[in-house]
Order: sequence, then C-alpha cells, then structure tokens
Amino acid sequence: MSEKKIILSKKALMIIGITWLAILVVGLISLIPEVNLAFYSSSSTVRAIFKAITYLGDPIVFIIIVAIIYLAYNKKIAKNLTLSLLFSYYLNGIIKEIFQDGRPPGNTDLTEELGVIESSYGFPSGHTQNGTSFWGYISYEFKDLKKYKEIPIIPIVFSVIVFLVAISRIIIGVHDLQDIVGALLIGICFLLAFIYLEPIFTKQFNKLNLITKLVITVIVSLGLFLIGTFLWPRAYVQLATQNFPPDYSDNGAFGLVGGVLLGFGVGYILEQEFVNYDPSQLTNKQKVLNVIIGLVIALVIFIPLEYLLEIDSAFYRFGRYAILSFVVAYVVPLICTKINK
Repeated sequence: MSEKKIILSKKALMIIGITWLAILVVGLISLIPEVNLAFYSSSSTVRAIFKAITYLGDPIVFIIIVAIIYLAYNKKIAKNLTLSLLFSYYLNGIIKEIFQDGRPPGNTDLTEELGVIESSYGFPSGHTQNGTSFWGYISYEFKDLKKYKEIPIIPIVFSVIVFLVAISRIIIGVHDLQDIVGALLIGICFLLAFIYLEPIFTKQFNKLNLITKLVITVIVSLGLFLIGTFLWPRAYVQLATQNFPPDYSDNGAFGLVGGVLLGFGVGYILEQEFVNYDPSQLTNKQKVLNVIIGLVIALVIFIPLEYLLEIDSAFYRFGRYAILSFVVAYVVPLICTKINK
C-alpha cells in the first residue's frame, strides 16, 4: 500500500500556526486608538518606496509572473497559482461587501501627495490577502528548493514580500492595521484550504471528458460572475481621504474572477487537448523567446483594454479579462509551439 503524500510537514504547519497567532495578537493590539499613526512616515522617500512596493500586489504583476511560469517552467503550477489567486479575489470581494468597512479618513496630505485613490471597501485588504494567496502558493511549490544549510530561502523571500506589501498599504494611507491583519489571517487560512483541496478536485475533474470539462468551466465562471455582480452591483463607498467625496464603485473582483476563470480555464483545457505545450522540453533560449513573445502579446492586449478604453462596466471587465487570459493560456502556447519547430 502506497504511503500517503505529505503536503506540508508538521514543522511547516507549526510555523504557519505560530505566525497566524502572532498576527492575531497584532490585530488585538491594533484595536488601541491611534495605533495606525505609528506606521505613517514623514519621509517622502519612504512613501515613494512603499508606493512602488504596493504594486507587487497588483493584477498586472500577477499576470506577468503567471505567464512566465506557464511558458517557461510548469503549466500545472501556473494553473494552480491562477486558481488560488482567483478564488482569493472572489472571497475578498464578498467579505468586503459583507463588512462594508470604509477606508481610513485621515492622512489626507499623504494620499494627495501619492495620488492614491481607492474606491472599494477597506476590510480586508485585497492587496494583502491576494498577495498572501499568490506569493504563498509560489512558496509552497518551491518550498523544497533550499540553500545555505537547508534554509528554505524561497518561502522566506516571498514571506517578506507579503509583509512589505501589507505594510505598504498602511504607509500609503489606503488601509488601517485592522484591514491588513484581517487580510493576512484570511489569506493564510484560504491558502491552506486551497493547498489541501486542490489535488482532490483536480483529480476528479481530470476524469471528465473534454466537453464536460468545458461546460463546467463555462457554468462556474459565468455563475460566479453573475452571482457576485447582481448581488452587489454597485457599492456606495467612502474614498481614501477627506478631500474626496463618497463615490459609487462596482466591485471589480467579480468581473475579474469570472473573466479570467472563463478565458484561462477554457484556454488551458483546449491547450492540453490540442497543443500540449511542454516547457520542460525546451532549451533556455526557446524559453526566453517564448516568454518575450507571450508578455508582448499579453501587454499589447492588456494595456489598451485596461487603460485606454475607459468603460465603466462589470461586463466589459469580465470580457477583457476573458480575452486576455484565453490568449495567454491557448493562443500564445500555440504560436510558440509553431515557432519552436
């Protein structure tokens, strides 16, 4: 009888548990009035640095990293990384709507200086929770790559990234300490659940035929998008500072999740069936070429749709992310396969 695969060691689970409790203690401390003021910095250099750091929790960074892993390393890891991020985004959007917690009203000069305006609810921090799910899953996949006397360097590096992204959200004035503490706690719990449940669902899903896989993917992606969009179509929220009036802003998480799940899901299934791109069989030169091709194509599609066409619609957001993710998952591997030959 084969031994049961150990997903995480007892030592790893103990470290995660201690970390979770430590974050919880910080959350209790954050209930002390004015404690958030300790994180504000009067240095314009420090604020500029942390404004740059906060982009490590932005969708464009996630898209680039997933594309690199997908085209140059391992498609399965890229797929799981995408799913971890998507479901974390969706969960974060729901929790935001349930709590409807406003953004920090103070620190007006800071947000004016940085030009940072956030129009979604504050709790829990999306950058922090989604960063935990994204960078945390990469840490899990590369946890066995050790250097310097068995030190798990990859998990350490990405844990630092998660911490810096979380702190940056306070320093640039768009979240308070409670927002990021809650996001870290939720993100860790979600990540553990995903790591343990993903192999079970994937095993059952892979047993299905092509048509059934496609139908399920379309139904689930459209279902998640429509449920979220129609339950919470637009939210009346307070913007980041006192100088900006309240505004109506729809929750972008539902359009993003539904679109990427549809495009990437359908693209991944079709690619597995008809293209079967395998980065492990490529030379380093081919991998670099393919990544460059993929990123250029992705950015050529993403930038006009995201920044040039100012269309405020959840359905448009759903459509543009569906197109982009399908191209990355199916069209780019197809092109690269033909070029590599």
